[in-house]
Amino acid sequence: MDATPSTRRHAAKIACTLSAALAVALPLHAAAPKNPPPELAAETLTTGTLAGKSGERIYVGDVAIAHIVDGRLRVYDAKAGKLMGMINTGFAGNFALSAKADEVYVATTYLSRGGRGDRVDVLEVWDSQTLAFKHEVVLPPKRAQTLNYRGLVRATGNGRFVLVQNATPATSITVVDLSERKVAGEIATPGCWGTLASASQGARFAMLCGDGKIATVTLDDKGQVADRQLSDKLFDADADAWFHTAEQIGDRHWFISFKGVLTEVDVGGATAVVKSRRELVTGVAATQGWRPGGYQAFAVHPSGRWAVVAMHDKGREGSHKTPAKQLWTFDLETGKRVAVSPGFNTASLTFSRSGARLQALDGVAGALNVWAWKDGKALGKPAVVVKPAGEAALQLESHD
Repeated sequence: MDATPSTRRHAAKIACTLSAALAVALPLHAAAPKNPPPELAAETLTTGTLAGKSGERIYVGDVAIAHIVDGRLRVYDAKAGKLMGMINTGFAGNFALSAKADEVYVATTYLSRGGRGDRVDVLEVWDSQTLAFKHEVVLPPKRAQTLNYRGLVRATGNGRFVLVQNATPATSITVVDLSERKVAGEIATPGCWGTLASASQGARFAMLCGDGKIATVTLDDKGQVADRQLSDKLFDADADAWFHTAEQIGDRHWFISFKGVLTEVDVGGATAVVKSRRELVTGVAATQGWRPGGYQAFAVHPSGRWAVVAMHDKGREGSHKTPAKQLWTFDLETGKRVAVSPGFNTASLTFSRSGARLQALDGVAGALNVWAWKDGKALGKPAVVVKPAGEAALQLESHD
């Protein structure tokens, strides 16, 4: 059917309107730019090292629970908060730094098919300047596959051996000879867990035991047990257990209990001995249920003078991993609390080896917070914040 005159007039009107619109729009979009930007240069992938870069670095262990076969150890610039590099830590890998911070030791597990297959446990040695792999030692397939905690892999004070925690669930320690690059032996440690190295006795280490005692083991030149002693009972695991992670200065190790008792232990001798003990929670604070909480729940300044503790109120049985509501600073010479700061949801704390910085991991948001340390003063706004520093970041250590 032919269009009516009215339809033809309507179509003509639409065509004129479109032509006018295009006449306005096309020059705006179709015209070529007078000064086109230069072509982007082709990207070239390069690699580098951390040599010559800032030595003020923080190592953050991330168990990456959502993809736990692919854990990470991230290295951050403590001043700029920038990611400097990363080391893969495999399945639930644990790490430690050498005394000189020139090597990183990672005890981990790999399965031949990623999430299944043949199991291989290894101790890996990485260069901290290049973050390059150096060598590995194959371990017995019984390494403890745990979250990131201090003391589950640790070098002895003389740097000769690395100690790796096992659990089958029977507990033992695999001794790795770094100079020979081989396993020197295995030490049965029933009821005891972790490693606490002596600084003055290079082949000696201690372990916390469930009966409240500390076992001390001295190795010979071949990594075999030369002596083994038990301390007196130092704590009651039922009444007031100790957090396993400790702060160390030389032979001195500090432990904090679930209810807030700080105990200093000397592990330099054949038998561990208590040097001091202080109750940090007293008076009104005790009635309000203030307790330490987290994974590295406190930090002791390298001078031995100051301690910062992650605290939460309304504490109860099972609340010992609760992130901090407040951070309490103590003068260890007087035993007095000298400052109270916001908690920043802190779950892990450590000082830099230099003592210039206090560093913390936020147990809720995963942020890394860094403060310039001012002796005995309350903490203000962090100087550096990294959001987030990992997916499931729990352990942090300082390079400097």
